[in-house]
Amino acid sequence: MRLISLLLISTFTLAGCGSGGSGGSDSSQVSSGANSNTGSDSSVPDSGNGSGTNPEGGSGSTPAPSPEPSPLPPPAPDTGFQGEMLAAVNAARATQQDCGGTIMPPVPALTWDAQLEQAAYTHSNDMANYNFFSHTGSDGSSVSTRVTAQGYTWSSVGENIAAGQKDVDEVMTSWINSPGHCLNIMSANFTQMGASFVTNSSTQYGIYWTQVFAKPRS
Repeated sequence: MRLISLLLISTFTLAGCGSGGSGGSDSSQVSSGANSNTGSDSSVPDSGNGSGTNPEGGSGSTPAPSPEPSPLPPPAPDTGFQGEMLAAVNAARATQQDCGGTIMPPVPALTWDAQLEQAAYTHSNDMANYNFFSHTGSDGSSVSTRVTAQGYTWSSVGENIAAGQKDVDEVMTSWINSPGHCLNIMSANFTQMGASFVTNSSTQYGIYWTQVFAKPRS
């Protein structure tokens, strides 16, 4: 029954969660938005970003012994994608937007945050690996718990998700044309963002997108 419900959502509508909104979509694309504007859960442990380096060093005339092999660090972030997504979001925020009849004025540009990017990646990877589309993770997590798990202490947080769109331009068009997602993009409550996408050709949509917006707690 759950599979049937998801198929109906993905085929006919853009589903909004939290911020709401709906609109038309073709059968290969879906998107959804959610936000939360109060509090944070400081009891959730910091899982970090999973990256680091192990410097080597030595002194004198005797070479330092060769270190034991260690696992390779995760690949460097795709700065091309970061720049393209951030530029697209800030271009939208720089002009007035009609979010389903709600006129949103221009708002200040966002900055990119690595912890929010990791939270976005975690959710896109989850959806791509388990072939589902929802703001609720396979482990029951929400956007707020995923952000807090990265060690980010927030005063407001929101999320847009989408699936099936082939590039940044296409997914941004889907979000801007959907009221709830547009409101998240244009919200003055957010000052930072991160985003990610993960591909898996064996899934229903093949590509899963996540944007995470937040404002840190002072």
